[in-house]
Amino acid sequence: MLVLGVVLLGLAAAADARLIFPKECVKGVTKFPVVCCPMFNGSQCGAAFNRGSCLPVPSSRAVEVPNVNLDDRHNFPGYYFTYMCQCKENFDGFNCGGCALNRDGDNCEKTITVMRRDVRQMSPRERELLFAQINYCKTKIDPDSSILVSGDRFRSSTFDFRDASYYDIWCFIHYYATKPFINNTQENVILNYAHGSSGFLTWHRLYLLYLEKSIQKCMNDPSFALPYYDWGRDPNCSVCTDEMLGGNNNKGQINKNSIFSHWKMVCGNFDYEATYCLMSDNTCERPSIYRNPGAAPGFDKPGALDIQRCLDLTSYDTRPYTAQSRQSFRNCLEGWVDRNDNPGTAMHNLFHVFCGGTMAQVPISCNDPMFFFHHAFVDKIFNVFITTRGLTKNSYPADNAIYGHGAYSCISPFHTCYRHRDMMVPSTQLGYTYSVFNGF
Repeated sequence: MLVLGVVLLGLAAAADARLIFPKECVKGVTKFPVVCCPMFNGSQCGAAFNRGSCLPVPSSRAVEVPNVNLDDRHNFPGYYFTYMCQCKENFDGFNCGGCALNRDGDNCEKTITVMRRDVRQMSPRERELLFAQINYCKTKIDPDSSILVSGDRFRSSTFDFRDASYYDIWCFIHYYATKPFINNTQENVILNYAHGSSGFLTWHRLYLLYLEKSIQKCMNDPSFALPYYDWGRDPNCSVCTDEMLGGNNNKGQINKNSIFSHWKMVCGNFDYEATYCLMSDNTCERPSIYRNPGAAPGFDKPGALDIQRCLDLTSYDTRPYTAQSRQSFRNCLEGWVDRNDNPGTAMHNLFHVFCGGTMAQVPISCNDPMFFFHHAFVDKIFNVFITTRGLTKNSYPADNAIYGHGAYSCISPFHTCYRHRDMMVPSTQLGYTYSVFNGF
């Protein structure tokens, strides 16, 4: 921890990342929608610095869907905000005070590229610093953003916006985007923005970028890069040790010697249909993350041959752009088809099941740090497919009409309208690249 103490000396507030519920816009509000155009250096949306403008939120940012009134996430963020800052070119953030994905500098004039490495490529001292940084941002309160807690998601009078750490704000976004709701006793997943269709890989790509930017802001360090874990070339789970991501006992509890043993979940009680993120005000009373790799019978970890099988496919996605798609790279990597291209559990999905515990509970799986190590590797595989196949923005299926997964649908719930097709580019265009590890 001595390393972290040195790093933290003299930290200053950094430019904000893409926020879901900016404190300046929701504090004390009991009825939505409202205007959300905060100041940057005394100027609304940084207009005086040519950063952005306060403009109406488009009435629709995606294909229409039946029964839209059943879910407040429809056309996010229009349910909450009538006007928002729309930033120019290199700028980003709820007040245009931040920089775009591959930009840094006082005026976002610098182009940056960070290197994401497999955690096993790091020296013990580098890993110690990495885990200390992640742990610090798990506890450090984000000064700009809030988590929504609600007893009734259809009544804004029940909304409460709570402070949370940088990491927990990020985790809440996954929960918010994926949590099903109940209508007439039936679970309705029609508005799952992040899974089950063409946008699975592009949604999670932007989601990882949000975390990377959040930790850069938290640490005031634009050079921070997310690590990844190549599970395809690891016969067991070499990162499941106290020196890495934490060993566990036979009940799935993370060992006390691990830095992650004290991590508590946000939104742990996710099975209440009409609510959002009900949890104790006392962090200590929230459930701990847990994990039990390999305990699920019949669910072995996917391997290098499985990865190559997906990479050998030629189409990014195929009709009907769902879990029923065949000969689809996206569906193969997401893991709804087995090694024979039949319905089954494989690849990304299989690794979640293999880990068990928190990782196997989709809306809240992000609470386990294993989540972003896993998804960064999934994104690496995606990036290899993009570069080897020469894919471009036009390679995203133009005829996908599934709500939230269209080529021109804004990736939700992010304020800035990054469209799914915008993520279908080599990672270097988004500000990061991947190391080669074990020949891949």
